[in-house]
Amino acid sequence: MKKITHLTLAALTTLSLVGLAAPSADAATKWSCSGKLTARCITKSGTKAKVKFSNTTSRSAKGMFGITCYGPDGQNAKVYKDGTIPGYDTFTTPWRQCPKGLRTGAYGWQMSNGKVYYTESLTF
Repeated sequence: MKKITHLTLAALTTLSLVGLAAPSADAATKWSCSGKLTARCITKSGTKAKVKFSNTTSRSAKGMFGITCYGPDGQNAKVYKDGTIPGYDTFTTPWRQCPKGLRTGAYGWQMSNGKVYYTESLTF
């Protein structure tokens, strides 16, 4: 019985290590991140932007989460989540295609408790 337990533990450890080494869809994506309690990360592809909000605490993060595109015609904000991100959870926006005239760059933002927190601004 003891030998079977060791073999099972070794097999589980091997499977866990293989699972950790497996590449994810985000592995090839270059994210630029800022923030401590809620990490705000942004990435781009052409004239599209995506933002990932990761709550690093056990408490819920409440607020509005979105992306703003900007350019010579002004700026345009889009809210992707108005509510709560549970503790230790992540919310990723879908790819946002910035409209013509607003394709100079984009940044993500979080509005919580009367304050606004931004990602790094990316240029296209």
